[in-house]
Amino acid sequence: MSLQIVAFDESHLDDAAAVLARRQARLRETEPALPERFTDPHHGRELVAAALAAPESHGVVALLDGRLVAYLLGAPRYEPIWNRAAWSPVEGQALEPGIDADLMRDVYAAWAPHWVERGFFLHYVHAPAHEARLLDAWSDLNFGRMQAHAVRDLDERLEAPADPAFEIRCIGPEDAEGIAPLYDLIARHQVLAPAYAITLPERYAAFPADYAEDIADPRSHYWVAFEGERPIGLAGFYETEPALMTPDGAWELGAAMTAPGARGHGVQRALLSAGFAAAREAGARHSITDWRTANLLSSRSWTALGYRPTHFRLHRAIDPRVAWAGRAG
Repeated sequence: MSLQIVAFDESHLDDAAAVLARRQARLRETEPALPERFTDPHHGRELVAAALAAPESHGVVALLDGRLVAYLLGAPRYEPIWNRAAWSPVEGQALEPGIDADLMRDVYAAWAPHWVERGFFLHYVHAPAHEARLLDAWSDLNFGRMQAHAVRDLDERLEAPADPAFEIRCIGPEDAEGIAPLYDLIARHQVLAPAYAITLPERYAAFPADYAEDIADPRSHYWVAFEGERPIGLAGFYETEPALMTPDGAWELGAAMTAPGARGHGVQRALLSAGFAAAREAGARHSITDWRTANLLSSRSWTALGYRPTHFRLHRAIDPRVAWAGRAG
């Protein structure tokens, strides 16, 4: 067999979309909640075309005997929290079903120099959770799991704790100021071991305005747990837009936190029970969320409460000294 890896251009869009569609069909065999529409190459083509059209995008395709069997596509991110990073979204890569996942190591080897030569030493890619051999291939490339993205079926009822020592209330914009003590809990917890996930200091001052805006959004739904009049926990849900790995009509659990002294007493179980009930009443059948895999509280809580991973964001940090280490002294 003859393998060629060449630059991704518009002539490859149809074939890449077809590979993505076949991957979606395969994933739906184990995760039927994923949207069926993306098994049609027409819908996948729109996603791949958008990724290709992103500013400064770069991609490669693998041709086996002239047939496109894999691709990897991404664009730079310059945001402060990500530094200078090369970022491939979940639709930014796909491998033809039946092709050895080890091929993606060759694909990455062709994709990475474009970024490293330009000083992008942080690389992020996404891979489906059910593709164990593909995850192994990325692991062999020194990528590690960073973020889990997950789904939960809402027809699996979640019972709230009996006789809790707190009250659950659905809140609105008028309540935003009163629950401000909760807003920095995630940031303060995630910076600790073993997650060590940073929030830059200047972001803390923006939390009240950001949450006030979110709570006022008609597509958001917030519940807060109160012990008397003291807020001790929060769960915020958002009505989602259609996406490759998001079930149609799902509600996203986008913000969730519990005060340290109130943990272990079923606060999040009660909050999610209320949110799930409202989502079902509104016609939603699924909820999605995501978490840092190194955040032990989140990782254990969300899986225990019924969320199952659909895909992971993977991360590799390349030693920047590689820019000059290969040169003769």
